[in-house]
Amino acid sequence: MKTLVVYYSNSGSNKYLAEKIARALKCDSEAIKPRLNFFPFLILFSLTKTSVGIKRLSRNVAEFDRIIVCCPIWMGQIISPLRDFIGRYHTSINKLCLASCCGSSDAAKDVKFGYAGVFRKVKDMLGDKCVLCEAFPVGLVLAEDKKGDGNAMMKARLSDDNFTGEIQKRLDDFIQRIDKVD
Repeated sequence: MKTLVVYYSNSGSNKYLAEKIARALKCDSEAIKPRLNFFPFLILFSLTKTSVGIKRLSRNVAEFDRIIVCCPIWMGQIISPLRDFIGRYHTSINKLCLASCCGSSDAAKDVKFGYAGVFRKVKDMLGDKCVLCEAFPVGLVLAEDKKGDGNAMMKARLSDDNFTGEIQKRLDDFIQRIDKVD
């Protein structure tokens, strides 16, 4: 299947995740670029479900069998760049897989700021086109004594030094499930 990985990343963790996925699938990746890339405004636009707009991708989304989107989740909301990407390309998307390096833990996925609500909203927006969603909680790369530390969570960034163990296993499983998407 012809695959493209697109991503939005503020801190670099979702870019790192997107590049790992693209290497594993031997496909290209491209950044989603908001027209206004100023973090406080992106938070505001995400919370108010307002469009900031994105620049056109250099590739034609319709030419790909599947699109894999990597992006963060902020305060339990679909981030504005992802909402704008779906709004702009929803008719061109054949199949979409969503991956998110996020602050929510698996245990808290269903709470107000958890990732499960965002996954449901994306599935509602895309219907059957959204075929797979997976969270990569940043807490998976923290030492045991830092897992409950909100400050450590906010400062954590995915890297070659910490992308091991459970988070690597989750990526391997995600890649296998992507390969089964036809």
